[in-house]
Amino acid sequence: MINMLSAGMVFRVSFALSTAMAVLLMAPTRVVAQKPDIVLPGSASLNTALLHTGSFVWERPTGGLFASGEPQKPDQRFVTISRTAGEIVIEERYTEQGADVVKRKLVLDARTFGPIRAQAETVGFSYDLVCGKTLKGDIEVYRTGEKEHFDEPLEEPFFLGSSLEFLVSLLPLKAGYRALIPQVTFDDGYRTKVMRWEIESLQEMKMPSCAIGEVVDVFVVELRNTLTATNTYKIVIEKESRRILFVSKDPGSFGVTYMDTQADRNPIVTPFDAAAARAMISAGNSSIEGQAYTTDEGMPGALLDRPKRILAPKGSIVMLIPQTPYFKEWLAFNTAVRTKFPPTIVAGQVLNGCAGFPLPLEVKEQTLLTEVTDDRGGFSFQHLKPGEYHVIVQFVATKYTHTTQTPTGGYTVTVYPDGSGTATPTMDVRHWGSPANVSNYALVRITADGEKVRVKLKE
Repeated sequence: MINMLSAGMVFRVSFALSTAMAVLLMAPTRVVAQKPDIVLPGSASLNTALLHTGSFVWERPTGGLFASGEPQKPDQRFVTISRTAGEIVIEERYTEQGADVVKRKLVLDARTFGPIRAQAETVGFSYDLVCGKTLKGDIEVYRTGEKEHFDEPLEEPFFLGSSLEFLVSLLPLKAGYRALIPQVTFDDGYRTKVMRWEIESLQEMKMPSCAIGEVVDVFVVELRNTLTATNTYKIVIEKESRRILFVSKDPGSFGVTYMDTQADRNPIVTPFDAAAARAMISAGNSSIEGQAYTTDEGMPGALLDRPKRILAPKGSIVMLIPQTPYFKEWLAFNTAVRTKFPPTIVAGQVLNGCAGFPLPLEVKEQTLLTEVTDDRGGFSFQHLKPGEYHVIVQFVATKYTHTTQTPTGGYTVTVYPDGSGTATPTMDVRHWGSPANVSNYALVRITADGEKVRVKLKE
């Protein structure tokens, strides 16, 4: 069955950007790079009126809904940006598995974007600093119990570390623009140090925003720390609003990536009724039993009595979602978006296109997960009420995918009655398969309490 749920069933962040940044609907605009702009607090290059204010939720990408036996709570970054005539306030809260790990507040001059005051509370240390030509305040390191009072002169104007991402959005961005930006941060010993970031690449692109189902113009900005050469940033900024959509610091196995969920742009109007969904999956006498498998048609031209059946292996995750009005609308929207921007999914990762608007955690919490329990692809759900349910399974199956022909150095000679003939190179023909993500889906209806429904989840 081919539908928006069958091509990977990966519920993830709404903006269709992978860590590989492979989403392109047209070639990026490129120009010859110009001489770097030296950016300091109060520089003419800064336009603080461009700052996109409001409250936002950024998430770290996860392996998808099927990566765990329970719905995952993604690591999140809650950002609130407000301004008055004289000050800009950026408040942030970081969570890991739902628990707070960092709280941070930064007060900036509304005209210069220079720091006025910085406060932070983390699992390792806290500080409260007043900024200016000197850095004054207190820092406490919990691991050692040390407390230190700062009164440290700074030799040059600077930006505080946590403002860098937002600062970039205020610059006169265009393809080829370059800039040098000083930033004060803390080293591993919680001592201040000045870092200098260089915008070494800036491209203008068009990308799909899966939250609204439209193409948006964006800036893709890449920065490098000139003092270390190894520390990098990649930031994607919506061109019209200057909203930050994607941040990746030190991309790679040890990097940190956040994507804006664009939750305030939620396209689903229908409210979710958690109590009704919970009742459907917890207080009934009905059940759904089934078998999950896919088929392999084999190599082209092969004579097969029937396609080969590949059963979902034992332990494969099977999910059941109650068919609520919210989910109906969610499914319709995502079907339309995935049709408009078809995703390419490799090894469970969305490389381009749209995986769809993410299923909210409150909806995931009212679903059921089970596993394939035998070698025949069998599974079951119990204690269900009459109603409609979406049942999805995801697994990896090795299917026929490739054929190669390699010359052997010999020839097959054919002579015809008229004396003419042909000589055809003999070939070593090899057929083989490769692992493919399979995600099968069925809409199942229970009409009476106590009914047992059988279903086949087949591709």
